[in-house]
Amino acid sequence: MSVAVVGPSSFVSCFELIGAEGFEADDGRTAARILRGLVEERRFKLIIIPERFAEDTRYIREKLRESEEIAPVFALIPDLTLETGMRMEELRNIISLAIGARVEL
Repeated sequence: MSVAVVGPSSFVSCFELIGAEGFEADDGRTAARILRGLVEERRFKLIIIPERFAEDTRYIREKLRESEEIAPVFALIPDLTLETGMRMEELRNIISLAIGARVEL
């Protein structure tokens, strides 16, 4: 499986050790630009990004989901900044839209 990782160098390095191809981005805007290129390239089946870039990359990920593409899969993982919960909130909103009621977890 082809795996890409986008994020700060310390985040990227961890995944490169296990064979992922790394793309360094120190801010959300850069991460979104890189992610857009990776999605258009269609070379990767899994793209890992730090959870702190969830909001900055949401549009790209939603656009792909709306097109009903099954790849790439995105893995949002907390990094050393310990910013967490953004992905859970995003999932809560998607589930709430699907069932037509606000979900409280």
